[in-house]
Amino acid sequence: MKTILLSVLSILLLTTAMQAQKTLNNPTNKVQKDPNVTIIKTQKKRIDAINDSIYYERVQQKELDGVYIPLDLYDCFKILNQQMSDDAKKQFMAFPDDKVDRMTHGTLGFWMEHKWSISEGSRLTEYFRKMGVPHYDYMIGIIIQSYHRHLHGKDLKVKEQVVEFKAIWQKKQKAKADAMLNGTDTNDND
Repeated sequence: MKTILLSVLSILLLTTAMQAQKTLNNPTNKVQKDPNVTIIKTQKKRIDAINDSIYYERVQQKELDGVYIPLDLYDCFKILNQQMSDDAKKQFMAFPDDKVDRMTHGTLGFWMEHKWSISEGSRLTEYFRKMGVPHYDYMIGIIIQSYHRHLHGKDLKVKEQVVEFKAIWQKKQKAKADAMLNGTDTNDND
């Protein structure tokens, strides 16, 4: 059984590597200039195809490394309610709504990122990707702000949060593209 699985995996990796090689050799994968529009086409590398298959496998798992991964935002709330003491919840709730992410992203957000494998890819990551959230830090921000609003009995305004984070992402990507076109790339990984 292991031999068959390894053979199938080898064939999948070889196929995706061949597809990635075709993409690398495609001459249309170049930066295009238009006075009104900035478009950057990136080349897909072999490792991307391998990582894509690993990501696809990870986002289908209910548990990663023996840790339950929440299915959605409300599942996050259930876990956070179980994990946080009443005193911790009171401290969390004391933060103003517009500052709660900034004040807790490095602590609670860090815990969520590593516990739920948000940056590496998990079913929770995929839940947010389907909503169009472009980066794991924004996913964490939405969880934090939504949980804060949930505890206060307020409307979560998830759609508005997604729109806001998409706009921030697009602004960052445009600045990065402009820097690349001008030869001043900062090598920022966001």
